[in-house]
Amino acid sequence: MEFENEKLIEREIEIGNYLMQGISLKLIAEKTGLSKKIIAAHINNMKIKLRASNTTELIKALKAITL
Repeated sequence: MEFENEKLIEREIEIGNYLMQGISLKLIAEKTGLSKKIIAAHINNMKIKLRASNTTELIKALKAITL
């Protein structure tokens, strides 16, 4: 899954799958063992890579590329 030569890393894919399931940031942090701040950074990186301006657009983009 590429967008303009930038691939999502494994952790971003994992977090993206949780986002598509509607899981909260807090629960994603608990499931991954990462802080909410790190989760938010991964989400922001995915928004940049997929050119999404908000989380709703990000989720739509993630569903379109089918992780």
